[in-house]
Order: sequence, then C-alpha cells, then structure tokens
Amino acid sequence: MSLSFSDAVKAKQLREYFNRYGRIYIVVDATRDEVVVPDNLKGDPALRLVLNMRMPQQIHIRDDRLDSDFSFSGRIFSCRIPMHTIWAAYQPEGELEQGIIWDESVPEVIRTIVDALQENMPDEEGGDAGSVAAEHGSSASMTVIEGGNTPTGETPKERKTSHLRVVK
Repeated sequence: MSLSFSDAVKAKQLREYFNRYGRIYIVVDATRDEVVVPDNLKGDPALRLVLNMRMPQQIHIRDDRLDSDFSFSGRIFSCRIPMHTIWAAYQPEGELEQGIIWDESVPEVIRTIVDALQENMPDEEGGDAGSVAAEHGSSASMTVIEGGNTPTGETPKERKTSHLRVVK
C-alpha cells in the first residue's frame, strides 16, 4: 500500500499527542485484514491499545503505520497497525475533550451505533452520548464520541459541543 497524505498527517498528529501526554489510548478498527494483532482481538472495531512512554519496548509511529511489541495477558505480540485503521486517541485518565477522533477512519458499524444511541437519547434528561454508551459496555463507551455530524444533517437548537476534536 502506498503512503497517503492523510495517513502522514494523522501520524504527525498522533506523535504530537503522544509526546504531549506520554500515555494515551489509541482506538483501532481491528476488523481490517491489514491490522496485525493477536487472533483473539481481531474483529473488534474499537480495539483500545495503550501507548506509554515508559514502556520498555520501542513504539514506532511511522507515516503509514504504528509498530510495537505489545503485551497481551503477559504475552508479547509484535503488532502492526496501519495508520488508516486508527480512528481515535485519548488520555486514559483524562477528560474526553482532550482526545482526537479522525472522522474519516471511524468504522461504519461504530457510526451506526452512535446514530442509534443519539436517536434514542432523551433530550430532557440532559444525558450525553458518553454516559449512555458507558451503560452499554466498554466498546460502546468509546464509540459515542460525537464527530460533529447529526443524523439528519441539521444542527439541534441546544446541541452540546463535541468532546473531541474532529480531524478531517
């Protein structure tokens, strides 16, 4: 696969974000064939991996992919994550507003879940998409980060601002 400009830009943004905070989660679409992770993790459209400056192994954030030896349940596995499959990054213990979402890389299944949750979210209760998603399990809690789009393309009157920056 050839290097794309958008992958190189994403890699630069990811490097800067990682260097700024030192410990982040990246969210990967592990349903893609080109993602090299342990077999038991394949098929997860919102696989979260921790990147930490204090990890003993090197983390290579190249313009087209991320390479590193990650530990899964105490076993080391050499992972290869193409840049176009990374769709979000955030701080594990930080506020979601500190995160980044790359809208063009969000898997369609995640968009469908977000749209369904937003449609079913009662306006008068004042809950946000993140709190609704947290009730639906760990994968959904990350998937409900608003990308700045509403299902109908219209802007609601009292719409809350996005918790993450959308990078297009």
